[in-house]
Amino acid sequence: MSTNPPDPRPGSLGSPSGAFAMLRTWMRTVVELNKRPDDVHEEFTNPPNWLRRALLVALALELYALTRLSLRDLPVIIALTIVYVLTMLIPPVPSPLGYIRTPRVAFIVTLILLWSPLHVLLVVAFGTLLGVVLLRLYEPWRALINTVLWAFPAALASWIGHAILGAIPGRLIGLTVASLTILVVYLVVNFALLALYNHFRRGVAFFPYWWSCVTENPLSQVLAAPLPILLGAVALGVDRGPWMALLLTALSAVTMPASRAQLAVFLASQRTVQDIVGALMIGLERSVPGAHAHARRVSDLVDGMGRRMRIPPATLESWRTAALLHDIGLIDADSRTASPMSHAIAGARILASYPDAIVADMVREHHTPWSAVTPRLRGAGGLGARVLAAAECYDELRHGTPATPGRVTHAATAAALRPLIGSQLDPRITSVLLETAERLERKAAS
Repeated sequence: MSTNPPDPRPGSLGSPSGAFAMLRTWMRTVVELNKRPDDVHEEFTNPPNWLRRALLVALALELYALTRLSLRDLPVIIALTIVYVLTMLIPPVPSPLGYIRTPRVAFIVTLILLWSPLHVLLVVAFGTLLGVVLLRLYEPWRALINTVLWAFPAALASWIGHAILGAIPGRLIGLTVASLTILVVYLVVNFALLALYNHFRRGVAFFPYWWSCVTENPLSQVLAAPLPILLGAVALGVDRGPWMALLLTALSAVTMPASRAQLAVFLASQRTVQDIVGALMIGLERSVPGAHAHARRVSDLVDGMGRRMRIPPATLESWRTAALLHDIGLIDADSRTASPMSHAIAGARILASYPDAIVADMVREHHTPWSAVTPRLRGAGGLGARVLAAAECYDELRHGTPATPGRVTHAATAAALRPLIGSQLDPRITSVLLETAERLERKAAS
């Protein structure tokens, strides 16, 4: 399904049935883009008891916060919650790294800047729950998880931001510092909670995952600050009443489609890079038949090994790309008759202008024997190359090359691989390789 919201044709709103059909198509798009793979869906459907208890405690805190709300504020908070629910109609954008990105940062920062921590907590928490129930976006437990990931960091950022706003003299300077602080605090805490969840639920290393989230699109995040500063200046200069704050918050929500378009362009550029990789693979396959299948198998092995080693998603994406392109140097006809190191160097030369420098580095070094690896490549920087070397060696032994037949079983391949450990292959990497390969073989056989 397309990741873009449906484009209504001229005249489609001319009748109630046409408007309803367009709305239904839009909602189907939103729901589809919020879907997760079956294994992740199961994770949200049946969370462990400790997580259920933690989420129910968080819900109890949110209900307690609701009792602290003044009755006179109730109408405007209900209206603000409706605005928040309507923002959930903006379709998210799937990231090439597997994330689901929602273009809501500018709106959230505006909400945090213009409203008190109590109001922010209630609107984000109950707006999320209400939106999920009314729009049927995803699982109830996942909705509760998102209230923790979104509402509590937003309330904390609001408390810090308002403290800064009251401490710094000068409206423009105070608004600027408060908005940037709110942006940083919200994103850092939000991604930290997400990384904690993935650490305890999936065993993902905390810091690498958190860092990959924070640095995925930093420019877009920083560019979310000017709009809250502008709307905050209007709020301070015109009227500080709640209904004016509601109007300004709603105006920030109106900008979300434009933010989504910018985010979609950025993520589309990442997908364009993937298309370039596909084009290179097609060219290699024409020169070396069977290279595409070999590269896919090696990439699957590298991916599985990286997951077992808890490599962060952004780095793992670089590893997968390098695995797909590790033999790209064979496009050069002279490299096919020279030593393996020759086509590795040729491949790195071809990939020298590739946006991700890790890819060219891995391709250059993946034929370097472990016994000849320099101290620089024995560190974290050369880890990907050593993983790629082990995965390629296994695949060539298991499935054969044009000059040598493959082994019939995983056990026979492992036996042929063991003499290479310590000379050709990194011993620590090889143990991960054999465990990963055996798991993939069992999965393929089932």
